[in-house]
Amino acid sequence: MKLTSRPQPSELANIDDRIMPLINIVFLLLIFFLVAGVIKEVEPLEVEPPASTADVEAAPADLTLYISPEGRIALGDQVLPTETAQADLGAAVSADPDQSIRLIADQGVETVKVIEILDTMRASGATRVKLVTRSEAAR
Repeated sequence: MKLTSRPQPSELANIDDRIMPLINIVFLLLIFFLVAGVIKEVEPLEVEPPASTADVEAAPADLTLYISPEGRIALGDQVLPTETAQADLGAAVSADPDQSIRLIADQGVETVKVIEILDTMRASGATRVKLVTRSEAAR
């Protein structure tokens, strides 16, 4: 039976010298992908806006409103209950009528539903509503 001795401190230092460059590269790659990655806002509802030929970038807004194909409404990142959605929307808009509102409606939602929501916002005093579409090239 052959017994091995413990590694000497000089051998341990040699192992550390070989691993350190690998650790540095891994951390540099991690930092690169964190910086280079695109951070996308998570939408509370699955929404695909209608296509448009306009090539204008949507400006940031104070309030974002989503309408799903089924007519469900989300205000910011919170999905509103169907029974109280219109009242909650009216309260959020009337709190600050001069705020800018982005309306992101799915292309499959009924037009009547969008008009009802626009009427609710108008009755609550909203003056700056932007309808968001996607570019034709984004298909």
